[in-house]
Amino acid sequence: MKTKNLIALSLLLPLTVLTACSNDEDQQLADGRVPITLSAAEMQLNAFTTRSAADTALNKNYIETGQTVRVRVSNTGQNSWTDYNFSTGEGGTMTVSGTAPYYPMDNTHVDIVAYYPSFAGTSFTVRTDQSTNDGYMASDLLFASKSNQEKTNGTVPLQFEHKMAKVVVTATAGAGITAIEGITLHKVLPEVPFNQQTGVVSSATGSETNVIIAKEESAATVSGACLIPAQTIEGDLLTIETNLGTATYRVNSKTFAAGKVYCLRIGVNRAAVGATTEVNNWTDTEGVVIKNNDEFRTFIIRNNKGTYSLTMVFVEGGPYTTLAGKTVTGTLSDFYIAQTETTNGAWWMLTNFTVPSGQTRAGAEDPVAMVTWDDAVNFISRLNSHFAGQLDGMTFKLPSDAQWEYAARGGTAQERYTYAGGDDKSLVMVDADMSPTSTFGVAHLLGNSLGIYDMSGNVWEWVQDWDFTVTNGMNLGKDYVCTTKKNASTEHLIRGASWCEGSTSNTYLQPLGASRYPWTSAEANVGFRVVLQ
Repeated sequence: MKTKNLIALSLLLPLTVLTACSNDEDQQLADGRVPITLSAAEMQLNAFTTRSAADTALNKNYIETGQTVRVRVSNTGQNSWTDYNFSTGEGGTMTVSGTAPYYPMDNTHVDIVAYYPSFAGTSFTVRTDQSTNDGYMASDLLFASKSNQEKTNGTVPLQFEHKMAKVVVTATAGAGITAIEGITLHKVLPEVPFNQQTGVVSSATGSETNVIIAKEESAATVSGACLIPAQTIEGDLLTIETNLGTATYRVNSKTFAAGKVYCLRIGVNRAAVGATTEVNNWTDTEGVVIKNNDEFRTFIIRNNKGTYSLTMVFVEGGPYTTLAGKTVTGTLSDFYIAQTETTNGAWWMLTNFTVPSGQTRAGAEDPVAMVTWDDAVNFISRLNSHFAGQLDGMTFKLPSDAQWEYAARGGTAQERYTYAGGDDKSLVMVDADMSPTSTFGVAHLLGNSLGIYDMSGNVWEWVQDWDFTVTNGMNLGKDYVCTTKKNASTEHLIRGASWCEGSTSNTYLQPLGASRYPWTSAEANVGFRVVLQ
């Protein structure tokens, strides 16, 4: 399985803090004291909101249960802090241990700060072994603050910032290699001065050390993550242990910034063992991909509002023998397909800084929905115009039905997993059993063997083809697309299902499952992704 390649935008981790009081009527005690109650809106999942690296669920809604967060309260301007410990519960709730904090009786405003781990002192050091969940979590320094807070019977929102940089590595066994056994990051300065009142983290210090991302593994693909202080690393950056020995990867110079995510997806072949490979193609926003046969292409959308990157995954063409659950004959040429569904961030950048209304979520990393087939085609036209002269003769378009299923099955591998990327849907798919009310941020879970995300669930995806009937034995030839309408009411095909479908609609959520939808209609669970060919 693959850890996601990530694009880091705003990196926030909201928590909910509860005292013994549970509603506004109960907030003011008989003696007039008002307890301080803290809360935050539902987390907007994105690249960094994770509490685990040791297991495969790299991104979760809330901080894990049973963790201790330190909350400090002072009357505004006095800088005299009283500490409280809160224990995390399900769904991001937190319960104070012992006496709860209260607002001053004289209505003086208060300053509130909170940080995790609770043991963080004026100096914070990441763990050298982050292959375990405990080691990773103990290295995830978080900070939140609220200044000059007036007395209120309501809740006070807090949002936590990540103070470390996150490095995600996926290593895959290539030619001549049968197993990946371990991953280690090198030359890390592990310590930072930490101001518990302001959250300021100073320059990394300490002696260079190694940080273990994964160990004692034996699999064709191993994924993991570690957290390190912001710093610049030069020279040997990473080693990957294989069944044949160690492969080393070095950088000339790479700067890791706090609150950002850096992803490496590396195929290790026999030639890399015992050798040192130069890593020289970091992208603007999402880290590094060591290319193999031009495996990825990243396009940076730039305008006066900023930048946004679009990563396309290379899919080697070849024959396919199934389509929509039927036995067929057909072949596809090579193509690239978007690593994720088209996001609101990309849409916003190319459509005069607006996003479609009526979506369940419209964050920058949420898949854009409420778009008709024509809306998707018009966006793609803008995309082609934006990158005119940079596409080597290729064109962005919607995937054909055959391309979509071929990519969902892992290209030439033509995997037979139940869902795109695996048999356990909790690891690879956002559906109604996981998110019954809305979409989730793209690449929230694991991708398939090509590193493509959300091919099962999240939003349905428009494809090029008009609705057509697939029958056993059909010969579809090369690069087939159904371009002919059956009649005036014919619909376009959609693929992959969405957050609305659950266990009762499993066929739709599988790579073989296809449906159709009126091409002039828009729904909160229908979006798209693009191909380049």
